[in-house]
Formats: sequence, C-alpha cells, structure tokens
Amino acid sequence: MPKTVHKSKFQEWRGLDRISLVVHEMKCIFREITKDDFGIDGEIEVVEEKPDGTGYQTTGGVIKVQAKSGMSYVKQDTPERFVSPVKKDDLETWCRANYSTVYIVYHPNDDKLYWKEVKNYVKNTPGVWQPPLYITFDKAQDEFSPGCFQSVRSLAPSSQSTRISFSASEQLFSNLLKIKRIPRVWSAPCTVRHYDDVRHSIQGFVTPFNVVADRIYSFSNLYEKACNLRKFCDAAKIHEESLDDWWDDLVLQRNYVFMLNQLLGIHLRSCGLRYNKKFSRNYFPRENEDDDEFKTEWYNMRTSQKIPGRLTAKHYIYGYDEFWRHLAANITFQRIGESWFLQIIPKYFFTEDGIQPWESEKVGEYTTRIKAQERNPNVLNHVLFWSYILTRSERCKTTSKEMKIMLDGHIIMIIERMPFTGVANFAIPFDPAIYEEPTSSDQLNFLGTLFELEEDDDDEF
Repeated sequence: MPKTVHKSKFQEWRGLDRISLVVHEMKCIFREITKDDFGIDGEIEVVEEKPDGTGYQTTGGVIKVQAKSGMSYVKQDTPERFVSPVKKDDLETWCRANYSTVYIVYHPNDDKLYWKEVKNYVKNTPGVWQPPLYITFDKAQDEFSPGCFQSVRSLAPSSQSTRISFSASEQLFSNLLKIKRIPRVWSAPCTVRHYDDVRHSIQGFVTPFNVVADRIYSFSNLYEKACNLRKFCDAAKIHEESLDDWWDDLVLQRNYVFMLNQLLGIHLRSCGLRYNKKFSRNYFPRENEDDDEFKTEWYNMRTSQKIPGRLTAKHYIYGYDEFWRHLAANITFQRIGESWFLQIIPKYFFTEDGIQPWESEKVGEYTTRIKAQERNPNVLNHVLFWSYILTRSERCKTTSKEMKIMLDGHIIMIIERMPFTGVANFAIPFDPAIYEEPTSSDQLNFLGTLFELEEDDDDEF
C-alpha cells in the first residue's frame, strides 16, 4: 500500500523552503534537521564576506530555528500583528539552551515569514509564562527577510569572524561636547598682586576671575557696577579682551581654562554634584541618611528615550568591606584646533559614608570588577547621561540639544549635548555603531592635535 503524505506536510515544507530561500539570499547556510526533532527544525550558519573581497567564509556562528507554517499557528490576526501558540516545554527548552533559538512562522495569507529570538522575547515580555502561552509578532518590525542579516549575525557567536571590515564605514562617538559659544573676558589693571588676595576678600558668591601680571581678568563684565571685582581694579582702564590673540599665548590660555573651571564648578554645584579635589572627581552625593541607594531619571538624546532611573549612589557590604559607590566623572576643557570642547571621562568614586573617600588600596578590586563588565555602549551612555545632568539646573526641555551656562543673569556659554562624532572608513562587522546616515561637514578631525590644558589624572579611583 502506498504511504500517505499528509496535507500538513506540504505546508510545513513550504515554510522551510521559504526560510531556506531567505537565508541563502543572506549568503548564509540553512540546514534542516532530518531526524525527529525536539523543538528544533533547522539551523542557520552565518557566512560573511572575506576581507579581500574574493568570496565568502564561514564564521562558526550558528543559531537554531524552530519553524511553524500555516494558519493554525496564526491567531488573533490583524493587519498589524498576530500571536502564535507555543508549548511550555518548548519555551523552557529554548530558554535553557546555550545557543540562540529563533521562532519563525510562515503566514500563508500574508505570504511572509515572521521571526522572534526567543530568549530576548521572554526576557523583555512581562507575563510571558501566563497561560495561554504564545509569542506575539509585530508585522511591521518582525518580518524575516534578507535585510535581517545584521540581526541574525549578532545572535551567532563566532570564533573566526573578521575583526575589521574596510567595505563599511562606522560612526565614532567621542567623549567631547562641542562648545558653540565661549565666555567673553574683561580685564583691568589690578590693585592687588595675587588671586588669593581677591578671593579671601570677597564674602559669598565669587565670579570666575584670575590675576595675571598685575591685571585682573573675569567673565563678569567689569563695567557693571554690581560686579564685586570692581573695587580691586582701575575702573577707568577696563576693556574687553580680544580672545583671538590669546590662543598663541600659553599663559593666557591657561588663564582662560582656570576661569572656565571656576565657571564649571559653579554650574556643577547648581546641578547637585560634589567635587573631590584630590581625585578630580565630580560625583553624585548621598542625598539623605535614610536610603541605601539613589537613582536619577534621565533622557537619552541618542535614542530619544526617557530612562526611568540610573543608579548614581549605592551602599554596599561585601564581607568585612562596607562602602558607598558613586557615579562620577572627570570633566575638563580641551582646545582642539580652532574649537573648544568639554571632555567627559566617566569614573567611579568610593566613600566610607557618602562623603569621606574610602581607602585607596581597597578600591582597585571593585573598580576593576565593574569596568570589566562595561563595553563601548556602556561608556557612551555614561557620557550621554552626564551631558543630560549638566542641564539639570536649566529651565529647559529635556530634549534640548544644547546646554546653556549662565552668569550674572546672562547666557555666557552654549555647549552641544550630543557628543561630537566622526566617520571612520572602516568598521567592526555587525557592530551596532555601523554608520549609515549622511553626515555634515562639521565633524571631528581625529588627526587634530589635542592640547592638554589640565594635568590628566591616571588614578582609577
């Protein structure tokens, strides 16, 4: 008697054939599993272009595929989405596996494939284990097509992948915020000889200033009678400096940075931060005596998303060690070529009680532990976070692209919040930073000379 081939088999094969076609258009390999499977129908082996352009090479990266085909696996179907029922033991198997599994459904009415990577779906879907169990597909976002190659590649671990590609460009984010407007400077002959003579004579707020060669310099307009520096200078000889003449004079350039740092300190204090001079750290303080951790909501300019809360200070107890770890940064001014930048170097700061620095010899182990877990995207988010924090004292929208620093009721400095970028003529394959959008000509020249205007702190405290 001839063997019976059930109608469902043709539907199943049609789905597998479509998956195979899409994978081959990706220039990858699809293998069906011929033996009775237990929640796995096939696998995709990732193939990538050789660096010399002479062909393709395998990477050793493999992901598993569970395929379903037919309207019996398409429920609650609408033009925007549908759900596909799954079994609990299958879902548990895919989640426990040491490889990535993609669940692909062939939708006959749409004549399209839709897919989900199971582990990420389970991780990011509340109530996923509540019966009835199903996987939800967004038709606009979850179509499985040759354009998904980058996403497929990111799921497949590889020991042989090309480290650098010269056939793609990559957008590089710096830790530099470009200064669009720098403060003006007024000066006059000074009746005292040293900075400290002026500083200790003023009670309360002190505007940024310095004394150099018997002249007083300030970001405050010395012509204004309310300026508390006027009594130290010859008001008849006040004039505004031409800063273009300063940049070739190292003494005047350092004088300018000295005043910039005073202005920054005033601004950071208004943002609720504290500064430790010994370790050159601006850090988030312990805000009260009752809580063991503190978080700050922020707005990510790069992703246009509001983030519920980033941990800024927390109390830890590890065995005999008890300390507070604070999110911190070293923030300085740099001049590169003809432009000024605010440089942000993310750091951590450790204290005994939220104020007193913790013993230095114990810090290294805990600093290394957390830094070992952070990669480029983490560091970039640190920089973006700090650029947001610098606007906390402003009465402006969180989506503002600029931070404005004020003095004497006037905006005297404007800084871009988005880090300065450049475009490299090479890329790390399948990296999320692969560059695709056009850029303006106003990009960072990475070959420019960086002038160190302040002594760098190498301590990783």
